[in-house]
Amino acid sequence: MGAVELDESTHALVRFAARMFNVTESEIVARAVQAYSREHPPVERPARDPWEPVTVYATYDGNRVEGLYLPATRRLTVTSGPVAGSRYKSPSGAARAVVAAYRPARESTTNGWRFWRLVDTDERLEVLR
Repeated sequence: MGAVELDESTHALVRFAARMFNVTESEIVARAVQAYSREHPPVERPARDPWEPVTVYATYDGNRVEGLYLPATRRLTVTSGPVAGSRYKSPSGAARAVVAAYRPARESTTNGWRFWRLVDTDERLEVLR
């Protein structure tokens, strides 16, 4: 049987719940995990060809910019907006270029995995990481 390490305050809560429901501490943890799993089922994602570009977009300062992300290389090519045609080694590099194009005075540490969204599902690019 595996063991789970808990900090003292969490363990006290688990002990309290176990006494309250007259079950073991393990049963309390199992019930909590099962309840969470029912409310948050895992998302089944279809397998993608890593060499198939994924169309992405970002909205910054009221402007929509689009691009193509290639999962196999993690590179992103911006296809619209002020840096259209530019290729970047990472989504973050592309995001920083877009921010700089619209707000040159702003120093950007933009996280490209959160900046870009998938056109087909509207999810953040980070779901493909």
